[in-house]
Amino acid sequence: MPKRPQKKLQPESIYNEYDEDGDGIVSDSELAHIKEIKETETALRKHLAQLRMARYTLIGMGIFTVSMFFIPLERVEALSDLSNLFYISGAGIVGAYMGFNKIKK
Repeated sequence: MPKRPQKKLQPESIYNEYDEDGDGIVSDSELAHIKEIKETETALRKHLAQLRMARYTLIGMGIFTVSMFFIPLERVEALSDLSNLFYISGAGIVGAYMGFNKIKK
């Protein structure tokens, strides 16, 4: 079987970033390595989004708790059902984040 010539990239190809050794040819090993890098980047973005969600939930719960000290008692009683749902859902978000991170490690 005759040897096929290597395929090369165009000078301004969007795939130039995948050519790690700079020889103008993207090999299978380079593609596999780039795939691993992209998967890692995706996992890091997902982790960062989950971390932000948990942080902002905790901050929101703290602000809500502090604001309850400055609201008249009648309004606090009217908000009691809503505040119970708010705390339960916030605790669920933060607890799920912590639990899943513990499982990963």
